[in-house]
Amino acid sequence: MKKKFSPLIALALLAGCVTLSTLRASAQDEKQDAFERDWYNTCYEKKDVEKCYQQSKELVEKYSTKSTYVENAKVKIKAYDINKALEKFQAAFDAYYKQPPQDAAKLEALFAAGDGYLQVEPDQQNPTHLFALGHMALAGHQASLGRIYDKLDKVKDYVERAMKAFESAQASEKTKKDFDLYVVPLKDLMQANGNQFLGFRLIETKGDQNQAIDYLTKAIQVKGNDVGWKDPINYWLRSIIYNNQYTDLRKQYDSLPDDAAKTGDAGKEILKKVNDLLDAKLIPEYARVLATATKPEAKNVYDSAKQPFDQLWEYRTGAKDKAADYIKNYADDPAAASVPIPAKPVDQSNLNIPVPTTGPANVKLQAKPAAAPGGKAAATSNGGAKSKAKPKSKKRGR
Repeated sequence: MKKKFSPLIALALLAGCVTLSTLRASAQDEKQDAFERDWYNTCYEKKDVEKCYQQSKELVEKYSTKSTYVENAKVKIKAYDINKALEKFQAAFDAYYKQPPQDAAKLEALFAAGDGYLQVEPDQQNPTHLFALGHMALAGHQASLGRIYDKLDKVKDYVERAMKAFESAQASEKTKKDFDLYVVPLKDLMQANGNQFLGFRLIETKGDQNQAIDYLTKAIQVKGNDVGWKDPINYWLRSIIYNNQYTDLRKQYDSLPDDAAKTGDAGKEILKKVNDLLDAKLIPEYARVLATATKPEAKNVYDSAKQPFDQLWEYRTGAKDKAADYIKNYADDPAAASVPIPAKPVDQSNLNIPVPTTGPANVKLQAKPAAAPGGKAAATSNGGAKSKAKPKSKKRGR
């Protein structure tokens, strides 16, 4: 017997489904309400950072389209990730600077921790981003000149990124305090030591030497305390370039076939270039090194410049008693234009041009530290993430 369709039965079944669906929705809402109350209590009342982080990730995963607290939870997650990354960078920073000896492995750890922080805080206007990037570049500069790290292209990448970021950095009203504290003191050091490293790299890799001089001249234009114009390393590096030019001219002179050629027009032309280079560039540059390398940590640079200065000064002037006074010309302002030396008349019959030397070719240069011991990154409770206003507590379910 064929059963007849009953509208009443269908309506009853539909009503049951609606009721069941409503009950399920209500249960889900109550579960979400309970979870949100627990999350709020953890994050804003108990302020349990670790548990808040886990619950915030769970809230975003489960209730991303329903909860009114999703954006607050995302801020908590970002703040946690930033602070953890910053803590790792600070630990690597302290290990490199406070736990001697400094070595390539510790520097690589500093780079890795810094890269991790920059990944979670990519905002180049954020003071802590600039702090981390700047110190990565400066640590690489120091290690390269100290010859404990030879990956110059890697350091070059950090240096160029940092110089560009610092050049365009602008403090906002909200970041002014941290900006002045963590960024402004680094600006001059980044400009001076960044350009110094770029010049050093070109010397080491035998790149464009004129470009190297341009970089070093830019470094010298920074008039900071013991950096830029008062840093003997800048003048030492320039003296290496000038000494190489002198070496090349000396080779040309020595390659002339005989004394007749050396005293002839060809020899006179080369000898004039030699003397012009010595008088206007190389001797004054050594004098600048000696005038600025007055601290114990610069003794190796001083010693490396002293012998060639004495040798070339004697060759060009024959006046040892005037050397000290000449060096004093650069004591107050080593970046000043070269002071004429009391050169004696050229004796074309004297063919004994000094053999050039700059001391140890691989002299370790003790660059100004990237940070004073105890330097701290701008670790804050929100790690640089912008906080949202504290949300209203959910006291009861919907």
